[in-house]
Amino acid sequence: MEESRTWRDLLKKIIDDAQEKQRIAEALSIHPITLERWAHGDAIPRPRSLQRLLEVVPQYRAKFRPLIAQAFDGFSYTPPADVSQKNIPVTLYNDVLHLLCTVPEERRFWSICTAVLHDACKRLDPDRLGLQLSVVQCMVPAYENTVRCLRERLALGTPPWREQVEQRERLFGAESLAGYVTTTSRQQTIENAGKEHSLPNHLPEHAKSAVASSIIYVGRVAGCFLAVSTRPDYFCQPTLLDLIQNYAQLLTLAFRPEDFYELERIELQLVPSFQVQQSYISSLQQRILALLKKAVLDQRPISYDVAEQHAMWQIAEELLQFSTPPAG
Repeated sequence: MEESRTWRDLLKKIIDDAQEKQRIAEALSIHPITLERWAHGDAIPRPRSLQRLLEVVPQYRAKFRPLIAQAFDGFSYTPPADVSQKNIPVTLYNDVLHLLCTVPEERRFWSICTAVLHDACKRLDPDRLGLQLSVVQCMVPAYENTVRCLRERLALGTPPWREQVEQRERLFGAESLAGYVTTTSRQQTIENAGKEHSLPNHLPEHAKSAVASSIIYVGRVAGCFLAVSTRPDYFCQPTLLDLIQNYAQLLTLAFRPEDFYELERIELQLVPSFQVQQSYISSLQQRILALLKKAVLDQRPISYDVAEQHAMWQIAEELLQFSTPPAG
């Protein structure tokens, strides 16, 4: 690229690529026209926007910094907060142990996961650049002795994702990052989802990088802790990966002993993309109500949780059949 005399000239050359212009605009949460106005001098970005611009184009950071400093007196670039400590705060351990000892079993999973996700979200994304954390669990086998898919249970994030803990029902299979980590019991990262095309349908929209750590207890696995970021190469710091692993270890306390499976019992199958799953999962409540009604008519009433589990088995079975190639 020809040497640029001003930061606006450099930006103009970069956004000549329409795809790159759209990517940068999405990362900055602005309209692409705003980038053009910056480049042509029709608008002046805020200092924070300039900081974010340097974050989303790291390959041009060295060129941008002196040019922006020339144009804006007092401008200084602060890199994203470095996670220098890989240890979880003692206060969180105390909170989780208190929940473990005081919360009824039926609420324990949600309570502990919520506490861990809130703390992890603040420490892993202090500048709110875009992070989503999920707890993914092995799907309880319905009739067989093997786990055939995983179920995302709950998630929390920073914009563009939801900032409240929400229940999730999406499924992961052998083709996903979550599936690979669960079956190998090893932490694994995707540094740039735009360049690595092996898992395109099993990361959420806006995700540019991801990491997953398995949730293990005495050699048995319950699922994994999944983190995704809007920024490529976000999970490259060893201390950050260590911290994520430690959060996954703490999440072990949210699970019951029977939620953990020997690796030989985990035989994940292929699961369709999230887009295909949506039409099935949207029928979950209808399926639950139908099962509850049938149980009453049969004079064999069941709890809501049992009905939900049976409904998820129905959905999982249909999706697994969807991905099974026809015989012959």
